[in-house]
Amino acid sequence: MPPPPAPTPWPAPPPQPPRPVQSQPPRPAAPATSPESSPPIWTTSPPEPPADREEARSHEAKDDSDGILGPFRIGPVVGGGLPSLINFGATIKLTRFFGAGINIGIIPTLKIAYYGQATLSYQEYDAYARIYPFGGSFFLGTGIGYETVKGTLNTAVDLAPYQQGLPPGLLPSAVDYASQGSVKTLVLTPQIGVFHTFTSGFSMGFDVGLQIPIAPSQVTFASQVNLLADPQIPAATRQQLADKYVTPTDNQVRGTLETIGRTIIPTFNVRIGWLL
Repeated sequence: MPPPPAPTPWPAPPPQPPRPVQSQPPRPAAPATSPESSPPIWTTSPPEPPADREEARSHEAKDDSDGILGPFRIGPVVGGGLPSLINFGATIKLTRFFGAGINIGIIPTLKIAYYGQATLSYQEYDAYARIYPFGGSFFLGTGIGYETVKGTLNTAVDLAPYQQGLPPGLLPSAVDYASQGSVKTLVLTPQIGVFHTFTSGFSMGFDVGLQIPIAPSQVTFASQVNLLADPQIPAATRQQLADKYVTPTDNQVRGTLETIGRTIIPTFNVRIGWLL
């Protein structure tokens, strides 16, 4: 048996002519720039932590600077206000948040219309503590001490109607009667105010508060009626003078002082000072 014929080979495809290569035009080179002329590169800083923000606010709220002793500052303070017309003392700041001091307030001897012809003097002294909650000028404080009020009332007594039936010259035509008293009261004085210290140490501020009696008042009383102690004056005449002039005047002064010792008094003060 003859062998099968060999397969006829598939004709190969004709060769393709080569494609022309298109050349790209050269790109112009970027101009050289110096570091000085290069545009700035903007960057964002990370946000401040909350603690840093709080510290910055606290620093802005506090006084301008510490003194020569750091946060500890001490110095004299003077001022005026009500009820003390004049006050003076010393204050300290132990830290930015805590202070203390002493204060003396006085009213010179004056005549007050409320008491008629009476003269009145006032003195108050206390020790106080203050808290500066924000580490700056604003404070809350309270003081404790004594206030003393002294009053004197002089009354002219006409004795002409009582000279009848008495030896001539025994009674003068008129006499001055002096009624004197004082009241001393333990008081608590809560306050709220502002006291700012500048870089130089100069300080100024104001405060308002209340003087609140917290203990029974101690009232002392004395009257000067030497004339009525003369034994040559009949007892009936002395009693008439005492009932008409002495007792009412004494009761008026004593009652007024007792009222002062029980009364809550508002306070207002403007102060300046110099703290080291």
